[in-house]
Amino acid sequence: MVKHMVDRKGIIIYFQNKKVLKEIKKYKINIAYVNQGGKYLVGYCDAEEFAHIKKELKQHKLIRKIDESFVEMPTL
Repeated sequence: MVKHMVDRKGIIIYFQNKKVLKEIKKYKINIAYVNQGGKYLVGYCDAEEFAHIKKELKQHKLIRKIDESFVEMPTL
């Protein structure tokens, strides 16, 4: 079995309501942590898809802000 190397990029999404989590999962974002009180999540996605995902999610009315994580994410 051959594993493909995939570059990942960390993403931090601030949201207004946790109902948006279902929408976020549709964009192939692997969610690592959800903070209900601060209403944000930390996850990662493919580096190649990051710009597209960020553009699409910015248009969603329940998402307040999207940041890129600057922590290096090694490929597996």
